Amino acid sequence: MDGIGRRTTSERDAAATRLLDRLVAPGGLRAVFQPIVRMADGEVVGYEALCRSVEPEPVAPSDWFVLASRLDRRVELERACLLAVAEHGAPPRDALLFVNVSPALLAHPDSVQLRDRLPRRLVLELTEREEIDDVVALRQSCAPWLRSGARLAIDDAGAGYSSLKQVVELLPEFVKIDRSLIVDIHRDRHRQALVAALVGFASEIGANVIAEGVESRAELAWLRDADVALAQGFLLGRPDAPWPSTTDHLGPRQAREPQLDKLAARIDAARSRRGACEAVAAHLFRQGGLMPSAYLEEGGRLRCQAQRGLWQVLDGMVPTAGITGRTFRTGLEHYVDDITAAPDYLEAIPGVVSELCVPLRTDDLTVGALNVESLVPLSEAVRAEVRACAELLGHRLGDLAPEQSRVPLRRLARTAASLAAVEDAGRTIDAVLAAARELSNMGSAMLVLEDEWSDGERRHTAGPLSAALDAMTVAELAHLSNVLEPLTSCYTAGEATGRSVTASETLRDVGARSLVALPITARGRRTGLLILTDSTPVALGPEQVEPLELLAVLAGSCLETAATVEELRRQARRDALTGIGNHSAFHERLRSIPADEPVALLMLDIDRFKQVNDTGGHLLGDQVLREVSDGLRRVLGDPEAVYRIGGDEFAVLLFAQGVPPDAHTTAAAIQRRVGTLLAGYGSALSIGVAHRRHGEALIDALERADAQLYLAKATGAAGGASVRHRLDRPAETASAR
Repeated sequence: MDGIGRRTTSERDAAATRLLDRLVAPGGLRAVFQPIVRMADGEVVGYEALCRSVEPEPVAPSDWFVLASRLDRRVELERACLLAVAEHGAPPRDALLFVNVSPALLAHPDSVQLRDRLPRRLVLELTEREEIDDVVALRQSCAPWLRSGARLAIDDAGAGYSSLKQVVELLPEFVKIDRSLIVDIHRDRHRQALVAALVGFASEIGANVIAEGVESRAELAWLRDADVALAQGFLLGRPDAPWPSTTDHLGPRQAREPQLDKLAARIDAARSRRGACEAVAAHLFRQGGLMPSAYLEEGGRLRCQAQRGLWQVLDGMVPTAGITGRTFRTGLEHYVDDITAAPDYLEAIPGVVSELCVPLRTDDLTVGALNVESLVPLSEAVRAEVRACAELLGHRLGDLAPEQSRVPLRRLARTAASLAAVEDAGRTIDAVLAAARELSNMGSAMLVLEDEWSDGERRHTAGPLSAALDAMTVAELAHLSNVLEPLTSCYTAGEATGRSVTASETLRDVGARSLVALPITARGRRTGLLILTDSTPVALGPEQVEPLELLAVLAGSCLETAATVEELRRQARRDALTGIGNHSAFHERLRSIPADEPVALLMLDIDRFKQVNDTGGHLLGDQVLREVSDGLRRVLGDPEAVYRIGGDEFAVLLFAQGVPPDAHTTAAAIQRRVGTLLAGYGSALSIGVAHRRHGEALIDALERADAQLYLAKATGAAGGASVRHRLDRPAETASAR
């Protein structure tokens, strides 16, 4: 800042203000772009956008933001830079566009409005060197951008504690190694050790490493040998007007001859099929911008053995599903340059541009498929690399026997036994949720049946994220169900930015970092979903997922059994003719009523019902019984309050929430409706009513109601049809006499 630095404070502020006014004014900035290159083949995978002043300025661009921060105009300057970048649109060939942003800009309420003006394939490059105190707040600020498809990169990694902490806390998709670590790295063992550690860490979290500021062939050679996949710097291309080409310093021979000898050694050292697949996936991921996955056929389905860079794993795939299934089924390689033109593409991570799938062959038999998704179109050199990897892997698979069942069935034994013993659907669901959380090491779970999707109150959840699971929309559940249609499970890979929970913005917005979704089926029919989630990235593999798949199958079967048992029990408690509770259900309900609850009992009998049967036949008698039952339900408004306890006898239970029910009014209403109905058939209705007395057993109240019924019948027979119900006095009235 030589042009400003030697002045007084007020002079410096005034000069800085004038400088910033010129820069943020319309047309004050111009955008330049520097290519980011994949070292495996020299392909440009993206461009970093930078800004320069239109007119020469006394302050270097690197110092603009220092001045802007001091004058509290940082966000204003960043916004002007992004607007200058937006004027040039999207890079060619669907390359990524990296833009520098600070946490302050992301936190500003108006910043999201800039998103629509920037290209779809955007990478936010966090540039703030100061320590971030509130990582949760930063994640929330990033969320709207990430939901729109933007990705996350950490700039200047290794330049200080703050940047390393950001890498750990935010788990970005791109880690940019600071130029201070790259300069003369081929001569400095300390820099080499730190960069190697960053490369290893990035590989573990599924992030791509970009070396910044590469300026010599010697630096480039060391970085390539250290498996640094992507690079930018003056050696490869200077910042220039859109869109600058790269130099040829990679060299055609070096760029197109991957280190397959190292891979062959790793594959040969593998002692299992899964280990061999892991070696290939790791190798391809190190090429930069590639997201490989290896599938092998097991039991008629394609099981994922290894993957890198994907946010979610689509497992247990039927051979008719997706490009992977098509490749396995036909035994032919398939390359899709634009996945939007492939109707059978199955999304495992947003933003993919191209996909290559190569069959894995052992002794001329197709045993699986090696799939590679990419954020940019794949060059022929990379496609040749994938074919070579598939050939090496297929050859090695022929030497490795298929693994015995990896599923630790002992972990399911206790759960299976307890589930099989439960005949109640609610208790079955509780047992499934508890077992699923234990098997997956995830904190929260939901089992939702398909007929309950629209009613959150009927969902069955457990754990700290229960409220978020309850809040999942019908559209989110339907999306998950569609994704699972050709699969046995879908689960996050425990990598990248935590946006891996792509199926649900509801869960992602509350901080969910891991998700497993499994279909619940019964006799081949989809009946629901089992969803597990956690606020931390949980690394999942076959050892965890396959027991969960078996649990989901077992849950579907047990829930169907429980529903069948409950239906049989319901039918056993229902009168087959009228559909209301029967004699057994009535006495079961009596036993369930608390000892101190006020209740009134009504006993009802159809008078001269035998005459109806004798004159009209049993079909007419059945019709009368159904009409009486329907009339009682309409008067009471509660179908569970009325029971048929004999051929022409009914019982009613009345409750009134702590006060004696008005049984007389109810009995009169029943007489008006049902008595009038029966009169048309030459019959009548007698009713006996009793209120439960304080401390009285319900069986004694029932006997009194029964006695009142027979008094009503006798009174009605002697006094005519107008007298048809008798009300027993409550205990308080009787004692007052």
